[in-house]
Amino acid sequence: MEVSGSIPLGSTRQKPPPRAIVRGFCFAIPTGTSRISEQRLDNRGSMSSGFIIGGFRLPARGHQHLIDFASSFCAGDIDVMMCTRPEDAIPGEVRLRWLTDFFGAKARIGRFHNSLPEDPAETPDFWQLWNHAILDFLGGRAPDFVFASESYGRRLAADLGARFVPVDPARDSVPISARRLTAGVSEHWDMLLPTARPSFLKRIAIIGPESCGKTTLARKLAATYRTVHVPEWARTYLENVDPAKCPDLADIELIGAGHAAAEDALARQANRAIFLDTDHICTAVWSRIALGEVPAFVDIEIRKRHYDLRLLLRDDVPFVPDILRYGGNDRQLRFDHFVSELEARSLPFIVVEGGWPERNARAMVAVEDIMTQPLAYRATG
Repeated sequence: MEVSGSIPLGSTRQKPPPRAIVRGFCFAIPTGTSRISEQRLDNRGSMSSGFIIGGFRLPARGHQHLIDFASSFCAGDIDVMMCTRPEDAIPGEVRLRWLTDFFGAKARIGRFHNSLPEDPAETPDFWQLWNHAILDFLGGRAPDFVFASESYGRRLAADLGARFVPVDPARDSVPISARRLTAGVSEHWDMLLPTARPSFLKRIAIIGPESCGKTTLARKLAATYRTVHVPEWARTYLENVDPAKCPDLADIELIGAGHAAAEDALARQANRAIFLDTDHICTAVWSRIALGEVPAFVDIEIRKRHYDLRLLLRDDVPFVPDILRYGGNDRQLRFDHFVSELEARSLPFIVVEGGWPERNARAMVAVEDIMTQPLAYRATG
């Protein structure tokens, strides 16, 4: 977007902010809004301070290049003004967390939330308002450099008394635009900022009684889709702590926390999809049958974690005993226990049954149907 006009550097008029476009994102620049991040004023250098402004509505590798370039150029003395609005598809606090988690100390990233007009054609004092808002955000100190990938950066730098530094305006270094990424997250997965990727994953949980093939299927599906699977953390814990002990409620709560941590950690390494070898439903079923109740923590995790697909494996294959299967030579849990738990919670599932070839084929069809659907943002709790 190319805009024209002049900005009086001393403007103090309190009017709605203007709009700009950074890497395809439109945002408003608010005035008088409260500062969300207080990190901006730390470690200010006497020279070579830099400034970036944007909506970052879908943080991408292009944004990473912009911020990395500016941070290197200014030795970390860079302020990033992220503007958010109530109607944003992805909440501002989520995007702020993605950026701060990824960039750490490379930049001071602050958020300004607003519901102000965006169209400069409807705002005669567009540039005056913009200038005022930016100086307010920067605590009254203009930057030495303005970094941008769009042509507006030249004008903005001149009005702030700074020098303009263009960063990959031709999209040659990072060949992706925000518009293309938004239209096809799966196709351009590697261009999505890594900290944002867990919120776009397809999540598939494989559940069912003991010894019905959950682990084998989870590994096979993960290998097929070139991604990771989340091993059954209860087994990891019990095998390495006290295999002979039957878990109590305190163990169940710890196992629930371990399941959650394992999923969250591996989601950052996943490629478009993540497969779980059991989930909190399995923990709840075991706890209810063996101990008569389910810890509140496990219930909370079930409510806040959403899956695109649950594959419920029927117990119609031979049972193989081991030390952690507390029913001896029989399954402790039955297929019907899982059906009752899922139906009581109104959670959808697909039954996988039959011999091993039939199970694999049915699971693959169900997963492929999910994977052909577009990847979209979803809150991860």
